Amino acid sequence: MLQARKTKVTWSAAQWQQYESRGVQLDQYAVFENTDQTVAWYGFGAVATYTPSSPAAFTAVAAWVKQLRQQLASTVSSQDIAILGGFAFSTPGATQHNGWGTLANGYFMLPRFLVKRSGGQTELIELSAAAFASADLLADFEQFLPAIVQPGVEVDLLQQVEDAASWQQAVQQVVTRLQTDAYLQKVVLARTLMVTAAQPFSVTQLLLALRQVHTQVYHLVLKVADQLFISATPERLVAVQGQHLATAAVAGTTARGVDAATDAALGAALLKDQKNRAEQQIVVTAIQQRLQNLTTELVLPARPQLLKSQQVQHLYTPITAKLQPAADLFTAVAALHPTPALGGQPAALALPLIQQLEPEYRGLFGAPFGYATLAGDGEFAVAIRSMLVQQQQAFLFAGAGIVAASKPAAEVRETTLKFQPMLQLLRGVDHAK
Repeated sequence: MLQARKTKVTWSAAQWQQYESRGVQLDQYAVFENTDQTVAWYGFGAVATYTPSSPAAFTAVAAWVKQLRQQLASTVSSQDIAILGGFAFSTPGATQHNGWGTLANGYFMLPRFLVKRSGGQTELIELSAAAFASADLLADFEQFLPAIVQPGVEVDLLQQVEDAASWQQAVQQVVTRLQTDAYLQKVVLARTLMVTAAQPFSVTQLLLALRQVHTQVYHLVLKVADQLFISATPERLVAVQGQHLATAAVAGTTARGVDAATDAALGAALLKDQKNRAEQQIVVTAIQQRLQNLTTELVLPARPQLLKSQQVQHLYTPITAKLQPAADLFTAVAALHPTPALGGQPAALALPLIQQLEPEYRGLFGAPFGYATLAGDGEFAVAIRSMLVQQQQAFLFAGAGIVAASKPAAEVRETTLKFQPMLQLLRGVDHAK
């Protein structure tokens, strides 16, 4: 049986920083922080883990959550206990390089200790498959965490290796296919930037920089052994509370301006740009089609608005609905992933092209990442603006939506812009000590 207990805690920022610095030394550590930081979950260690396998990954994880709920023998509400982690974007293509190791098929954990922040309060939840070590939850937490270690040495970025030229050629292949195939509307191609440093990157400093450099986005973190996945994404896939569902269509990108007037002009131009509006409408239409048999009361605004982060701004359409009684969080995730914003439209035609033309397997990039409570509520974001860090190497990922009107050189510039959030994070390590 699964035992659980919880207590409210009041920690200073310095105390929390120390706990996280100790937590990232564990073999498993996970973070989900929503865009305005009103909901956050942190997982320290794991009492259970699960690696989903395609093509039944979504139903398999849903069944695992149900099994965990049945094992729970506690007065702690199932709303206060959650799994954290992410699915894989897809299965690897036959010729794709796959450096994801343990994370290749996705990874979920039921934490040994959970920290939940919601409604202005913080709770510490302890989970155990056996008797608790003592009657003092906080003492058990302190005992569980490794000792604090000194911050890492300053990291200099030594080398950046990217595949811009060959990727541009792949974009041209896709554009040609789009112009000749009446059924194919859009393909999202991703490329990789490898950054090598002289010393291993400090996980503690990366997480400090993540919160300093990137605000008003989701913060997604999964550390398993010596692998670290980080995403600072603006894009929600789906959130479910009871039968209420919220999602969004995000597609089309432009830069932020150096001043308010330039920023507004760039945003206005994006709202009027026919190529980007067409790309975004493909996403809106696909979401509507995928949800129509799962939901009622579907609300779709007629026009997109702007979604802005520090580096870029996107076309954005918020969408809400009510789930049918037979549907749940994982049903919705399965229906929505991959959205045309990350896969293409139709997916059955776009995904084989992605596996054929992208040399690197996507792994967690572009995949659903989030939390699910044992009560059935939860939220998953689309893990873009992300990287995989392994010791002194970081693999950064960026994608672009290719349509028939796309210009390959412009798509290279767009993906270069999308690398900047993670590059800023790596460069911001030195300033986060």
